[in-house]
Amino acid sequence: MRNLIIATTAALISVGLTASANADKHAFNDAESAVDYRQNALSIMRDNFVAMAEMVKGEVEYDAAIFSQRADDFARLSHIPWDGFSVEGAMPGENTDALPEIWDNWDDFKQRSEDFIQGAEQLATVASTGSMSDIAPAFKEAAKNCKGCHDNYKD
Repeated sequence: MRNLIIATTAALISVGLTASANADKHAFNDAESAVDYRQNALSIMRDNFVAMAEMVKGEVEYDAAIFSQRADDFARLSHIPWDGFSVEGAMPGENTDALPEIWDNWDDFKQRSEDFIQGAEQLATVASTGSMSDIAPAFKEAAKNCKGCHDNYKD
């Protein structure tokens, strides 16, 4: 009986994960929704990053648990916004700071997004140690990745 419960639970989880993955492919159904999607993800990432920056700069007392949680959230979110740039028509307009250079230099933009994700994941890994001497360089690298995209692809 126990094995049947375990097998049933595993099957339900598998179906749920598959449905969730398929739902993620359809997070938006038009260009306007894609822009909103990416802007919301980037906004939440910014909020987490600013909170970490305040600790790194000493403007706010460092709390290892809070920093680690922010870094984990930042890393998870780092995977999200990029699909919002790949929808036809989700290019620059009056409601976005994205520059047309994104689509003119798609391969570079894609590489920068991958570097960004790696940096965010590295920051989360290092943040789990609780050592600011280890965190600061990883944070600076993540900040460099943010700035690289902003300098080239954001108005």
